[in-house]
Amino acid sequence: MLRMMEVPLVVPEAQPFYLPAGRIGCLLLHGFSANPEEMRWLGDYLNSQGHTILGVRLAGHGTDPHDMARTRWTDWLIDVEESLGILGASTERVVVVGQSMGGMIALTAAARYPVDAIVAISTPYQIFDRELLANLPAIRRRKTLERKPAAAHATLGLRREADYPAYAAVPVCIYAEIAGLQEALQAALPQVAAPALLIHSQSDAAVPAAAMQQIYDRLGSTRKEMMSLEGFDHSV
Repeated sequence: MLRMMEVPLVVPEAQPFYLPAGRIGCLLLHGFSANPEEMRWLGDYLNSQGHTILGVRLAGHGTDPHDMARTRWTDWLIDVEESLGILGASTERVVVVGQSMGGMIALTAAARYPVDAIVAISTPYQIFDRELLANLPAIRRRKTLERKPAAAHATLGLRREADYPAYAAVPVCIYAEIAGLQEALQAALPQVAAPALLIHSQSDAAVPAAAMQQIYDRLGSTRKEMMSLEGFDHSV
């Protein structure tokens, strides 16, 4: 007897979006625990400038935080690979734009797949180190949620803040996947050849502004630029 595959129910505002226009495509990657809504304002603006936009919903996001327990960092690279195929069919050049963890994915993917440029916004260089992971073995084993006291439950998933599209809590085991992505990023940076723009706010409370310089120093691109902002927090 065949069993139906369980399909995650996507939060209505977390649906991916495709905005056709010109021959330059922009692939937008949201940050950790967020969803495509985080990138929609940017997508609408770039589309108004004549660019074709694809806002991706990364695996484990925009549904229920428990879905992250079944997510691997390589799933996010698969999301990028599939999205590049979609944009490649309708555009001539593709720029990958990532916010925070989305920037880590964009840079890592650029070493593996053909892209024409990368924009990495508020992107971490190092989140965990091996010593920390060694002292926190529960990261790889626990499947329960780590909840904040003020976290408000929603019917579909959790939101960190009323006006910010992100889970209020995540499975502890997902941190091991973030660590895996971090290692992949650091190994990939010297292999990146596409032009790259790094953007970071000096007031970023989540990711130190020094991360931009660390990424820049290891980045293999011959055309690379840093843009430092003032007065913005993490979600530039």
